[in-house]
Amino acid sequence: MRTLRTLHIALAVLTFSSAASAFAEAPYPVEQPFVSTLSRAQVKQQLIEAEHQGLLSQGDDYPVLSEAPSQLSRQDVERQLQTAQSVHGDATYAGA
Repeated sequence: MRTLRTLHIALAVLTFSSAASAFAEAPYPVEQPFVSTLSRAQVKQQLIEAEHQGLLSQGDDYPVLSEAPSQLSRQDVERQLQTAQSVHGDATYAGA
């Protein structure tokens, strides 16, 4: 009687463990390792050429190119932040 119960438990464990592996996720399509065909110097040269041709976005996309350094002091920036937070509240996203 005890061996029959042990056999049933062993079969249940085996069944559940094989069923769980059926739900395992595999990446699709299969991920291939990235292999660069360009050297770092070639990539930098392409970036410089794109900048000269005006092909880089100046908006929210990378890279954001700054025209000139900011003329504001740290205190000016902190004052702007405090003003914005008092008007709009603290709208900083803190995670889920």
